[in-house]
Formats: sequence, structure tokens, C-alpha cells
Amino acid sequence: MFCLRKVPVPPVRSALLALLLISPLAAQDSSLQANESFDSDAKAAAAAREAGNSGEAIRDYRRAVEMRADWEEGWWYLGTLQYDADRFAEAIPALKKVVQLDPAFGPAWNFLGLCEFETRDYENSLADLQKGRELGAGDDPEIARVSAYHLALLLNRSGEFTKAASLLNSAFADHAPADVKAALGLSLLRVPLLPQEVDPSQDALVQAAGETAALLAQPDSAKALDSFRALVDRYPNTPYLHYGFGIALARAGRYDEALQQQKAEVKISPASTLPVIEIRSLEGRSRHSQDAPHAAESLVREPRIVEMYALKTAPVSGKVAQTNSNGPASADRDDEGQCRGAMLLYSAENYSEAIAALKACVARQPNNGTAWAVMGLSEFETKDYSNARIHLQRGEDLGLSGRAESVQLAKYRLATLLIQNSEFDRARDLLASETAIGPRAQEIQFALGMTLLRIPLLPQQVEASKSNLIRTAGDISALLQASKYDEAFPRLQSLLRQYPATPFLHYAYGTGLAAMSQYEDAELQLRQEIAISPNSELPYVRLASIALKTHRPADALPSAQHAVELANDSAEAHYLLGRSWLELGQQEKALQELESASKMAPNSPEVHFNLAKAYARANLPEKAEQERATFARLNALAEQQRSRHGSQSYSGSHDPTDFSIPRADSTGVPESH
Repeated sequence: MFCLRKVPVPPVRSALLALLLISPLAAQDSSLQANESFDSDAKAAAAAREAGNSGEAIRDYRRAVEMRADWEEGWWYLGTLQYDADRFAEAIPALKKVVQLDPAFGPAWNFLGLCEFETRDYENSLADLQKGRELGAGDDPEIARVSAYHLALLLNRSGEFTKAASLLNSAFADHAPADVKAALGLSLLRVPLLPQEVDPSQDALVQAAGETAALLAQPDSAKALDSFRALVDRYPNTPYLHYGFGIALARAGRYDEALQQQKAEVKISPASTLPVIEIRSLEGRSRHSQDAPHAAESLVREPRIVEMYALKTAPVSGKVAQTNSNGPASADRDDEGQCRGAMLLYSAENYSEAIAALKACVARQPNNGTAWAVMGLSEFETKDYSNARIHLQRGEDLGLSGRAESVQLAKYRLATLLIQNSEFDRARDLLASETAIGPRAQEIQFALGMTLLRIPLLPQQVEASKSNLIRTAGDISALLQASKYDEAFPRLQSLLRQYPATPFLHYAYGTGLAAMSQYEDAELQLRQEIAISPNSELPYVRLASIALKTHRPADALPSAQHAVELANDSAEAHYLLGRSWLELGQQEKALQELESASKMAPNSPEVHFNLAKAYARANLPEKAEQERATFARLNALAEQQRSRHGSQSYSGSHDPTDFSIPRADSTGVPESH
């Protein structure tokens, strides 16, 4: 196959990579000297490797890493030597250990992805090669090229043809070997297969398409267009050749010819949205713009095209469209058509173009929640995660319309971005209503597990070794959300026996126990969490909350103080510290903390309720009355939300606006004395 499939591991690495691998050893000199057996095996392994005796080197490196599991250099050489010996399945555990020890080391991710490719674990290979590309391949251009080639193959296989072609053209700009051209041919023909999966009878077509695609990346556009014309003449009925030729013509400014090619593609690929989108784009630039819109409009109305919309746009207005082209209804219809075109771009995986079109759409229709959501989905695909989170949230706030599975996708993507941003409780609440339904039930279960374990990554970034733990945690999270404690607690206990040192498992169990008023057991779990996660404020927050619920403000005080020290930006920590001081009669200190909490969480009824108390006790009646009024307004809104969405008994939260303290006393009105 491709001549760069295997990359020999160089005996001497660059200074930068050497520092990455050797510096951990320097910190371990004393322990290495104390362990003569390890030292002997490590030296023997290095000597065998340098002498080219890979079998002996593999044996000695394996012995050494068994004694020192944190020896990154040993794992690296063990994995890469096994890779070089075609022992791909054996190399995977070693390379996984390297990326566990050094998650930012791009070459290790690349080698891991290459080994997974060879073992046909294509899903993990795609994710790990993408990770390696993001981090960089170090100073070895050969590793970068072979990794880019295999990543492009997998992008083709996943239907991301434009990304694959762009990657190949970038990595092999100076010279494209035959196998690279074949991959480019598959991208051009939009064939979601690996080269070895293609019918051999199609090899000539694929290779010819690749030759043409390679020319498209060169500065001589005339030569590329001539090659494309010859290719289309030779294979006139092959899907996507006319489409690709039309794209190339449009880039050269030959819009009339491009339009004709796209019309030819429509006849060959009537179910594809791609030529439709190009026709709509070209119609304004072509002198045939009078008849082109009709061709495009007739295709847009085709049910099979419309069904491909990931999310359908909500109605623009309640007006009936008028035939008067100058009327407001016509303007609304134009707006809707513009949004429809943007949706088509999204469904055709032209995400960058979709984003530009959707920006124009939401500028005209700022309350179109679906358009905001699809823009966020497009940004997610381009890895613009910050804007994707903002726009998906905007869409969720405004409301989504469309097929149930499409709405679920938007919610799921938003939840994963909230998880990545450490907004675990918001993500959990968003996912709670989507469990066990729809085509993404398993993915949602996994994401729920990440919220319970508070893992601030995207799901595809999680180590495969943690999958079973996270899925089980997802099941437990769903049970806790549904207040099914009798089912959740035994599963939590079993998981804790299996993973006793996993962060936030004890916290989740303690929080659930507290919700059932089993305070002593809850405090025991939370203190165990502190031993595992000493830098997290969460168990301290929950301990302070329990102490206040059980009327022990003196016990609540040190926990709340510690929580504030660990997370000075936590509204809940300041709130609990303020309540502790208030219950201990320290009004001035209480006011200071509660006012801080109010600035951080201005929409929390609990904060204003206790501020009213504190102001009343400090003889500040006007401020107390203002806080009572604010509390009454916010509490009424909270009651409306609870009645609309239903209350959740389980609260494992650290959302600044989500406090687990009771909302008010039995009267529902703050005291006035």
C-alpha cells in the first residue's frame, strides 16, 4: 500500500522531544539508582535498541516499565518498537500509557492512531489521529505526513471529503505519491470507503480522479480544468464529477460553465443537495439567473431534499405569502428562503458556508431559535467550540423546532460543550429529559456519566479505558435524577468498591444520601471525597449545607470557610459562609459574604431571602424590605419553573444559581425583626 504506512522510529530524537521524555527521568534519578534491577533493564533496553536488536529491546523495556509504571520514555520506546515490528495490537497499551502520562505529546497520539488503524479500530484511530494533529507531530515530518494520510483516509470513510482533500493537499503539497492521489480521488468522487475496500474494477477511475484532484491544488488552474474536462468526457455519468468540475470552474470565475455542470450533476445525482446549493449560489452571478432560480426552487421543494434538513426552520411569520414582490410577505418569504439555503448548506456538510449564511439568517430573524442552533452545530463541526456553545444555548433559550432526533442532537451537543466548560450541572439538567429515548440514548448516558464524574472533556476525548466506568455512572446519574435512590445506591456502592479512588463518586453518593436526609452517612462519604479531591470545594460546600440543615452553624463555618478559600468565585460557598455567620450572630460578616454571593448570583431567591434577614438584624429596614421584594419576585419565578419542569430531588450541583438550601421558612416570607 502507501509507502509511508510505517514510520521508522529514529534512534536519536530532537532536543525538544528528548526534553519531554528525559526530564521526568531526571526527577527520578534517586529512585532509579536505588533500584538496580530497573537500572540494569533500562540500560540493557537502550543498548539493544541502539544496536538494532528490537526483540531484546522490547523484552527489556517491558521488564523495566513493569517496575516503573510512570517511566514515560520506556513506554514510548516499547510502543514504537512494537509498532515498527508490526506488533500493532501489542503497541496500543504501551502508547496509551504514554498519552496518559503526557496528554500533550502529539507524536504518541499519532502512533496510537496508526496502530489502531492497522487493527481496524477505525473509530478510535480517527479520534486519536485528530488529537495528534491538533497537538502537532513534533519535528519529524515523516510522522506528520503518514499520520495526515491515514487521518485523511478515515475522514473520507466518515464522509468528510472536503476536510480529507484539504488535509492531503496540505501535507503533500510538494509531491503526492500514487496512494495519496487515490485518496484524493475518493474525496473528489465522495466515496466513503478506504482504498482497500474499493472494487478493483474502479481503480482506473479513482486514480484518474486523483490525478485531477492533485492538479487542482497547483497554481496552474488551466491545466487542472483541462484535466477535469477530459475526465468528465471519459466518465460522463459518474456521480460528483460534474459537481467537482463545476466547483473548479466557479473558482476560476467561469460561472456560466459552472452552472451547466451543476445542472448536469442534478440529473445524475437527483437526491443530492450539493448541486442545488451551488445552483443557488451561482444564479446571482450567472447571466442565466432568470431561469436558474426556478430549477433550484423546484429541487428545494422535493420532499427527499427537505427531509435531509438537520433542523427545519420555524415559520417566519403568520402571514400568507402574497404574489406582490414588493410586499412585506415577500420579504418574509425571502428571509425564509435564505434560512432554508443555510440549512441545506449544513445538511451538505458545508459548515463554513453554512455559518456565513446562518449569520445573515439570524440577523434578519433574531428570534429563530432553530437557526441559532444550526449555526452552533456548524461551529461545533469546525471545532469553534466557544461560539458553538453560545449559539446552541441561544437556540435552546429561544426554542427549537424540527424532528425530535434533530432537536435531541442540538441538546446533546450543547450539553457536551457545557461539560467541556465544567458546567456539569447545567449539562446534567439538559440531558435528564433525554435519557433512554431517541437514537442518541447511549451517547446521552455516557455524557451523563461525565457530569456525575465531573470530567471536563468532550466525549471523544475520554480515554477508552474509562468507558465502562462512565457508562455505569451515567446510569446512576439518570436514576438519581429520577429520585430512584433504592436502585441508585446499591449501584453506587458497587461502583465504589470497584473504583474506590475515583474522584467525585463519593461526592455523588454523599449528595444523594443528603437528599434522603441520611446526613451521617452523607458526611462520611463527603469526607472520603475530601481525601481524594482535596482541592475541590464541592464536598466542603455540601458539608456546610448539611450542617446548616441540621442546625449546627458552628460545624458549618469551617467547611464554608474552606470552600471559599478553594473557590473564591463560588457564589454558593459565599452564601453558605454568610448563612453560617448569620446563624452565629455575626451580622457584619454575614452581610459581607451574602452581598458577595448576591453579586455572583443575582437571581438566587435564597441569597436575597437571607440578605433580608441579615439587613433586618443589622437594623437596616429599607434594605431589608428591598431584599424581601426581590426574594418574593424571584421565588415566584422559581415556583413557576418548578411547576413547568418538575422538581428534582437529587442535587449534586455547583451551579452558582442552584443552591440546595430550603427556599424559605414555613411562612415563605423572610423575618422582619
